[in-house]
Amino acid sequence: MSRQERAERTRELVVRAAAVCFDTTGFAATSLSDIVETAEVSKGALYFHFSSKEKLAEAVAAQSGADWRGIVRAARSPGGPMLQALIDMTHGLAHRIHHDVVFRAGLRLCDDHWPGEDRYPSPYPSWERAVALLLARSDRRGELLPGLDLGQAARMLAATTAGIEMLSRQDRGWLTAPVVAGVWDALLPALVPAEQLGRFRPAGGGAPRPATAVGVVGPREGGAAEVGGLARLVRVAEGPAR
Repeated sequence: MSRQERAERTRELVVRAAAVCFDTTGFAATSLSDIVETAEVSKGALYFHFSSKEKLAEAVAAQSGADWRGIVRAARSPGGPMLQALIDMTHGLAHRIHHDVVFRAGLRLCDDHWPGEDRYPSPYPSWERAVALLLARSDRRGELLPGLDLGQAARMLAATTAGIEMLSRQDRGWLTAPVVAGVWDALLPALVPAEQLGRFRPAGGGAPRPATAVGVVGPREGGAAEVGGLARLVRVAEGPAR
């Protein structure tokens, strides 16, 4: 393994370790010592890539934000019924939040008080705009109730997404497919004419990994266990920490 490859792997390890700590205890309660211990690297290795906890938070928030923008872009060109694409996308988003600790920690950082928070605002306004776009297309295709207030519906769906994400910080069970399907079971009658309800699948389009099915890049799964595994690979490549 080349020096550059080792450096890139160590940087990835440190970012993920920081994400685990931010996700677990928040920015303020996390120390650099916590991140070093989680990553199982030396302080020198951490400082080689990041000069402060704030810089680490920026890296986590930037990576999470880039992934979120990818999700929003995927909403602009879905295939099939527009409303089903939105259903599938919410399943993919829940799966991503559940399994991708960097993505999840970035969302939490949007609500934490830290020096970079103004540069990394909440992504939910962009999500509301993406939902509104899909609903407008769905309406033009005749999928929705006549006269439905699309702006209000988009706000309701965005608020529901944000609420589930907030609740999942204490109980990851909120992100499971049955919960998301149950939400859509309750919402669809308020959005779709009764005779069209059978067209849509609240449980999603049937792909085993909804995030991939709707064009969202595959998640970086896991938390502390994954960081530990990556840390062992780095130790083998670099030798014992000094």
